[in-house]
Amino acid sequence: MTIWTLRATIGQEKAIAKHINKKVEVKDIAVWSLLIPQALRGYIFIEAGTIDKVEDAISGIPHVRSKVVGTVDVSELENFLVPKPTIEGLHVNDIIEIISGPFKGSRAKINRIDVGREEVTVELLDSQIPIPIKLHSDFCKVIESAVEEEEVPAETAKKADEKAEEEEEEEDVFAEFFNA
Repeated sequence: MTIWTLRATIGQEKAIAKHINKKVEVKDIAVWSLLIPQALRGYIFIEAGTIDKVEDAISGIPHVRSKVVGTVDVSELENFLVPKPTIEGLHVNDIIEIISGPFKGSRAKINRIDVGREEVTVELLDSQIPIPIKLHSDFCKVIESAVEEEEVPAETAKKADEKAEEEEEEEDVFAEFFNA
């Protein structure tokens, strides 16, 4: 099993793959699979026995930028073959847009992340009363990331907020005492 790399015009990968697939079916060329990774634009990976079979499959197809570039080991393609969990890109305190469900279009802030269930607990920003809502991570689109900030668990962040509020109250008491 050999996987060959083919360069293509960016944005034309699917069209090329359809042409290759039709040609393989009509001419009965020994090509076993095609891979078009979304993260690696402009490349198509073709699984075939020999380079001659690949060249037969791609000859005359528009938008093929170069002939076969070389071979690739399967281990190099594993990260394209295994889907990444959608929860990976989410962090506590991220501002998200809900993209599906009854709250579609609403903006919310992530308070807690349950990696095992791929769920996030959010509070709607538009709401007067903070109501925690559990959503599947597929329903979230990050608008503002909190990555720049130090990642702090939601409970620790809540305690820090409470402590800051207490300190503000103490300052108010002293200000009232000195201003009186």
